[in-house]
Amino acid sequence: MPDNEWDEMLAAAAAEVLETMFFTGVYGPAQAGAYPAEPYVSARVGFEGTPSGTLTLSVSETAAGTLAANFLAPEDDGPLPAAQLGGVVCELANMICGTLLSHVKAEEQFRLCSPELLLERAACAPPPNQSLSLGDGPEDGTIDFWLDLEHHAN
Repeated sequence: MPDNEWDEMLAAAAAEVLETMFFTGVYGPAQAGAYPAEPYVSARVGFEGTPSGTLTLSVSETAAGTLAANFLAPEDDGPLPAAQLGGVVCELANMICGTLLSHVKAEEQFRLCSPELLLERAACAPPPNQSLSLGDGPEDGTIDFWLDLEHHAN
């Protein structure tokens, strides 16, 4: 399958998970340089199958807080602890990867690895495959995705 089809499926999988599980819409691609620099929370999940690979995502801290609050529905409005933000971002990576792979026509089933929280912003280079805006302004935040596929020769 061509890489551009994977990129399209990744954007669709991200939108599906964000809308149904996190009650957040995707407002389209994030414009490079339009968002202020801020900390990110990053996670990676590997998968095995044909092809195997990894999905890495980095969520701006602003967006991570909103997503975590929507997903966890805490009783108070205070900021969530960093450990909870990290756990939600790991679960987000897991759900998006699972949704993406569920749309791939494969002869064998994929196996997801446990998601891992990354200590630094993911994959500083190369540029992400996708960068999505979670609102109509910079205050809503962004999510960047890197999809690394291991293509096997037949």
